[in-house]
Amino acid sequence: MTEPGTFDVILPVRIGYDALKENISQAIAAAPAQGASVREIEVYPSSGKLVIGLRTAKASDTDPNAGQWSYLSGALKVDTANKTVGLADLEVSAAPDDSELASAMQQLVAQLKQAVNIDYGISYQNLLIAANARLTRPLKDGFRMEGKLSSVSLDKVLLLADGATLALRASGELKILYGM
Repeated sequence: MTEPGTFDVILPVRIGYDALKENISQAIAAAPAQGASVREIEVYPSSGKLVIGLRTAKASDTDPNAGQWSYLSGALKVDTANKTVGLADLEVSAAPDDSELASAMQQLVAQLKQAVNIDYGISYQNLLIAANARLTRPLKDGFRMEGKLSSVSLDKVLLLADGATLALRASGELKILYGM
């Protein structure tokens, strides 16, 4: 049971799949897998998991259309203390037939687990500031409302068609006061 004047709201922080794709691309470019090059990247949700499609080809292959698709599946790992999102439980769900590319894929999985890290701190701060600004305002007939969100925790992660949404549960206090 909550105390009078306390409340909870959900603050939705959105992370687009394009941002994840860009972060994955940067991580791969920073330390390319030996013997392979990643030609194309796709990121989308499927059956409650995040799917990362990588079209890889041997580094020696100069044909821009060459390559095989491999698919990784996993989840988003949210670090609420640092306001970051990374990849968790990442595993190869469909590997390339070529043993050299399959080996490179395992190298990429290990790399992506460590390197993919998206900061959502600015979006979170903007939502918190906007919510707190709306909680303190004048009402009618000499009444005013004063409120402030004081604590935030992760409620759940939603993988939607257009991006991931972090549902952050914010708790706060609200008072209705009379007078100037």
